[in-house]
Amino acid sequence: MTRTCALIAVLLLAASAAVAAPAPTAATGAPAGAPGHWSVVTGETVSPDRDAIAFEVGWPGVSFSYLHGVSDRTDVGIRFDLLYSYENTTDTAFGFGADVPLRLVVNRSDLVSIALHVDPGLRIYSHNGGTDFMTRFPVGGVVGVQATPELRLAAAADLAMAINWTHTTFFEVGPQFGLAGEYAVDRKLMVGLNTRFGPRFITISGTGADLAFTVQAVVGYRM
Repeated sequence: MTRTCALIAVLLLAASAAVAAPAPTAATGAPAGAPGHWSVVTGETVSPDRDAIAFEVGWPGVSFSYLHGVSDRTDVGIRFDLLYSYENTTDTAFGFGADVPLRLVVNRSDLVSIALHVDPGLRIYSHNGGTDFMTRFPVGGVVGVQATPELRLAAAADLAMAINWTHTTFFEVGPQFGLAGEYAVDRKLMVGLNTRFGPRFITISGTGADLAFTVQAVVGYRM
């Protein structure tokens, strides 16, 4: 009887210790939704005074980004693009691009964050022996959800806007919607997927809407 009571006591102590133990943190080393739980495309920023780099590959090209955390809600960076299509179209062309992305988290809870971004930049395309020069100023918003400590999911809505200055001058605009996801491999490394789909319009008489889309794999590393 004494041994049974002792065994029950040991089991109760073990159970109470398990209940009292803190839940494991994410692979990023920060609680879900905390500023340290950084992202590239799912609605979180890089932590204050931290830097990150990101590679994106797919359609419409290959991108390299550098991001710097300005505050617990803001980061700024620079992105370079090697393009093999006219962005926001399905037309193939060779081009270069550069952007200065600015991201801001406007609301954050334990599991959900809402972020806004603006990405002013320029594009240079070479096609059929000619050169096109465009300036861009897309804006958008992202709602990110911390599905698990390692997995972030997001829904996004963007408004792509650009002006072509060479040959025929025109204004380009198009709403785009998509989903994204990122998986934190460890505190510094993450992998993911980013998508956008929507119509694209230009102010040239007689032209209709084109299907615009972006599908890119993402690899991010925080230094």
